[in-house]
Amino acid sequence: MNNSDALDAMEWFPHRILSGEDHYALLILNQPINEEIELFVKRNWTSSPLHIAVDGGANQLKKLSDNVLEKCYIPEIICGDFDSATSEVLDFFKGKGTKVVHTPDQDETDFTKALRVTKEYVIENALQVSSILAIVRNGDRVDHMIGNLNTLFLARDIVSVPVFILGYNSLTWLLSPGHHKIHISQDMLDSHVGLIPLGKECEDVSTTGLQWNLDHSKMKFGGLISTCNKFDGSEIVTVTTDTTLIWTMEVKLTE
Repeated sequence: MNNSDALDAMEWFPHRILSGEDHYALLILNQPINEEIELFVKRNWTSSPLHIAVDGGANQLKKLSDNVLEKCYIPEIICGDFDSATSEVLDFFKGKGTKVVHTPDQDETDFTKALRVTKEYVIENALQVSSILAIVRNGDRVDHMIGNLNTLFLARDIVSVPVFILGYNSLTWLLSPGHHKIHISQDMLDSHVGLIPLGKECEDVSTTGLQWNLDHSKMKFGGLISTCNKFDGSEIVTVTTDTTLIWTMEVKLTE
């Protein structure tokens, strides 16, 4: 992602996230690591300068390490209120040099608190991190899904880099008010996409590059929202909005 001086647009390259080209901090939240996520983690582990297991995410990383003979996936940090991570798993990773950070505050989710831990570690260690990618639970718990989306909004006041959330088959992030260019690789052109206002009505949004474009449209819950949309074959989608919007797109992790 970078700024375009010519159009003052924020540019996004989701294929760089999936390929590991971006140097993002990788957060593993508590969810079963299925085959697609396992392959993604294995493929992109070494390209990330920072790995954080969030509470029960430590259990999942331990299972992943147990299944791999040639390598252990050791995070630099485990953080959370530890209502999910087992003491055996915490002791295992402590013995491997992992820093364990207890964040007991119940007014925020473990994901939100993990962003604060990430920011502190990045600053203290002078890491070059272009974004944060959180592997999250999607699909079976609506409360988790809403909590993760809420964290995306809170993240703007916590960290200075974009935060992406990756579910089993979707990549999601926020588009702030202004103009955006989203670069779509050829293998993504048949994917579904959603553009959704959450928490505030959108008075004016326009797009290009979608099968069903918006033209100075209003969007709100209880009214128009753009879900189950698709790309029109263009490799650049533009979005101009007066309100922060959720952008979510279907992705394939096995290619």
